[in-house]
Amino acid sequence: MIKVTTALRKISAMVKRIRVIRGGQGAGKTIAILILIINSCSWTAGREWVIASEELTKMKGTVIKDFLKVMSWFGIFQDHRWNKTDYLYTFKNGSTIKFLSLDKEDAGKGYRVYGFYCNEVNKCKFEAYNQFASRAKVVIVDYNPDAPFFIDDEVIPRDDCEYLQLTFEDNEELDHVERTEILSYLERGYKNKKLPEGTGKGQRYHADNIKDAYWANKWQVYGLGNVGALIGAIFSNWQITPDIPEGARLRNGGGDFGFTNDPTAVIAVYEWTDHKGILGKPGTPYKVLDEEIYETGYLNADIAREVKKTVLAKKKIYWDSNEPKSVADLKRTHRLKAVGVGAKDVNYGIDLMQQQNYLVTARSKNLISNFRFYVWGVDRNGKPTNKPKKENDHGIDAVRYEETGQAKYSGKYTVR
Repeated sequence: MIKVTTALRKISAMVKRIRVIRGGQGAGKTIAILILIINSCSWTAGREWVIASEELTKMKGTVIKDFLKVMSWFGIFQDHRWNKTDYLYTFKNGSTIKFLSLDKEDAGKGYRVYGFYCNEVNKCKFEAYNQFASRAKVVIVDYNPDAPFFIDDEVIPRDDCEYLQLTFEDNEELDHVERTEILSYLERGYKNKKLPEGTGKGQRYHADNIKDAYWANKWQVYGLGNVGALIGAIFSNWQITPDIPEGARLRNGGGDFGFTNDPTAVIAVYEWTDHKGILGKPGTPYKVLDEEIYETGYLNADIAREVKKTVLAKKKIYWDSNEPKSVADLKRTHRLKAVGVGAKDVNYGIDLMQQQNYLVTARSKNLISNFRFYVWGVDRNGKPTNKPKKENDHGIDAVRYEETGQAKYSGKYTVR
């Protein structure tokens, strides 16, 4: 049986082409969105909707499971209309809902549909999202705001975007057990829960009132739906810049090889000093990072061709020396200034990077995502290790090779 929640009423009132729904745990975002999409298909013939997320396997236990549940609530599910192989449901009137994964950046090429719903969009890459979003008449996305990402920079500021923030308080159908669990985040995160809400001195969410940073962050993200700090993030010494600052000097470049699943990344590294104190203390030196290449499927010839179109055509580019054939090929065959550097002492490179101040150009979408989501790994008990998680690292590795290629180092490095 369908019950109208506050979340459903708020989402149904959204009218702009792009609708961004950010919310905490138990806010009822997914169910409410599915109800509206199913209604859209049921009442209007010939509508095509795509529902997508990062991985199809995970979708089977989340958004696909919820879709089948809502269809049964409506009493309109017919097994013969559900193609379990293609994850496609066809309504009597010809409307369709298809479930897809966005694990590849070109997943949406050629798709022109009425509606596109991206579930947990914060786990998806910008290009994969944009392939669908740029072609759909209606775009809906939802997410838990673990950390800032491309939706904050590229989507919410648009004139055709409508933004909504929900919490568990907007879901009257949330069961008591989950509601109690969410409220426990507040209990475990803050000392005095009776203080007035706010982040100022003497208010509940001021730093002085934090009892446990982990649970405080969890309450902010999953309780209140606010953007949180990614737990275990390796870099905080960076910010986005609209463009390369005037007067910046091109230093060199860094490159990370990839092919089928992993992209080849090439990053240009500039040096710039903030003499006027535009960003902070006058005289502060910065490294400016500009993404030149971030593509899968590139052979060495492709890399060379594209590099020669960039500012790095005649500059040194430092690569992973674990691929000596590729480095030699770029150097001898394609006449690039390719240099191999040691890649094994990752922590040494991270330490070098943590000593810098970085500006990342706004157009460097993938590198920005790397900096945001590059985190320390955890062991089986959830405790942090001194090894970075092998994800969101291709642009980071390219920068790291440039840093280590420029630095003088020998011997085994020990994490401090």
